[in-house]
Amino acid sequence: MTEAPNLLKLLELCARRPREAMETVMALRLPSTVAWQVFALVLVIELIFAQLLGLMLGPTEAPEGALGPALALNPILLGAIQACLLTLMIFGIHWVGRAFGGAGRLEDAILLMALLQFALVVLQAVEILLIVLLPGLAAGVLFFNVFAFFYLLTSFTTALHGFSRPPLVFLGILLTGLGAIFGLSIILSIIFAAAGVTIPGMPTNV
Repeated sequence: MTEAPNLLKLLELCARRPREAMETVMALRLPSTVAWQVFALVLVIELIFAQLLGLMLGPTEAPEGALGPALALNPILLGAIQACLLTLMIFGIHWVGRAFGGAGRLEDAILLMALLQFALVVLQAVEILLIVLLPGLAAGVLFFNVFAFFYLLTSFTTALHGFSRPPLVFLGILLTGLGAIFGLSIILSIIFAAAGVTIPGMPTNV
């Protein structure tokens, strides 16, 4: 195993040369068990950050049983849902990429998602700082974060599978995501129903 990369250096690569950042992580050749541990650690950090953010912003008024407050008050439910979604993304990136001739390992797909979530946590921290200092930039910062998510995901996936055409990778990500929405909506509906959480606009008897 090579020496672990410096986190600040890794963030710099994510911002300037994201494909190189992913290649740096892949070069570690971590086994599956360690990759899952890294992923779980990053997820826990993200959840802690989200809870701290909720405490900073304070409670919000919403109808009883609404999704947002229920998740904010139930970090275990939030963590379970997020872990399920991210795990599905990991296997989707791995399987779909391999189906189109990619050469990425499942272990590296796990690290891809961990690296992506770590970068997004840092971006969210910057977003909060900018919104506090310059509230007028809130909409622009949100748009930038959405762009950064797809840009990083596309770059990381391109490096993971050794693809050479990022635009086609981006298109594949969009099509795969749209195709998975229906299935994910059913899974989330079952989870929410079991937890007694209602989604505004959806019938409660389904």
